[in-house]
Amino acid sequence: MQESFERQIRQELKEREEVERELSQVKFWIQNTLDLLLSSSRDMDTLLPELEVVHTDLISHRQKVEKIAEQQQNKYLDLYTILPSEISMQLAEVTLALGSIEDQVQRQSNTFMQSENYGLYEDLEICGQTLSNLNGAIQQFGERNPLLSRHLCDAIMELSETHHHTRRLAETRISQLKNAGTHLDEFNEMLECIVRWTDKGKKLMKSSIVWASASQLQDQIRSVLRESWELQGDLDAMKEKTEVLSDVLQTEAMDQQVSELSRETEELQQSIKARLQSLQDAAKDMERFEREVKTLHAALEQAQATLTSSKFARMTLKEHLAQRQRLLSEMENFKQQVLAVQGCQSVLRVPEEVVTSLSICRTAVSLQQEASRLQHTAIQQCNILQWLLTAYSHQGAPYLISLSDWEVR
Repeated sequence: MQESFERQIRQELKEREEVERELSQVKFWIQNTLDLLLSSSRDMDTLLPELEVVHTDLISHRQKVEKIAEQQQNKYLDLYTILPSEISMQLAEVTLALGSIEDQVQRQSNTFMQSENYGLYEDLEICGQTLSNLNGAIQQFGERNPLLSRHLCDAIMELSETHHHTRRLAETRISQLKNAGTHLDEFNEMLECIVRWTDKGKKLMKSSIVWASASQLQDQIRSVLRESWELQGDLDAMKEKTEVLSDVLQTEAMDQQVSELSRETEELQQSIKARLQSLQDAAKDMERFEREVKTLHAALEQAQATLTSSKFARMTLKEHLAQRQRLLSEMENFKQQVLAVQGCQSVLRVPEEVVTSLSICRTAVSLQQEASRLQHTAIQQCNILQWLLTAYSHQGAPYLISLSDWEVR
């Protein structure tokens, strides 16, 4: 036993070292990448290719961290314990740092593209001024050489149209870049909202059901489901944002993120709906069970009241016997009621280990025992009354018996 326990500890330590080693590799890449991104001596000609490489590596490392997190969550969930704090803190730290790098890459990409576009716009302004000067010079030249100037005017006009079209494209792109920041902020806000919902949904799915307060859990699940109805609108809006941003930014990672979120939220919604349906089914079974238990309880109280009623205090033997026989006949219904209670309990869609701990189930067992006891008491009293009636049948007057002559046991 001790040897097995020590082997488990060694295995656990080995697995934790492996996780820390993999996270350390990611941390090393993060530190080097931050140094690169924050360096002031970078060549602008190589900036964009460098950012593309960083972005590709970022996606790879993020997927790696997400895989580690999922594996660790599943591992400790199977062990019925929480993720160790030293692992969860490292995962949170690395995830936050990767997010910071992504923001830095996006910001520098935007700055680089804006500077390129503004530079292009300035070049277009110079070209426009040059074309204007050429046009004036050709007009002067045309006064002396009208035949030659016609060909030059056609060439200048074609260049002017090309310049005008290019300038419109540049203005559109600059406008798109200005709006890209707003679109990114809105995208990130919706992303945070969906991530919060998925975290909440996952915690809810992992929470243990307290069957005594199943209705409270149902309320929580309904609340999460209501919030999820708004998620599809956010996901659709995020797709639209990425389509708009794709004109000026690289959005492959964003598209992948939206796709993964859509899949994850859909799976989580289905799981939550299934759990809610399970709880609702259990609630219906419980309501039906409680009704049968209440019916049996009311019948037992009525029988007990009849057996101890003061209006039967002075009766003849025959009257007592007739009354007890009627009661015994009515008690035959107990069997059906007890069977109904047992039937409802047997089909409860509640975990088997939970059933015995439910107070309503303990009440049901107690009532079944009480029903059996009352029937046994009524049978005993009928037998005694029958014997007394036979023993005193030679008397002319009816034999009176007081309720105080016996106890209802």
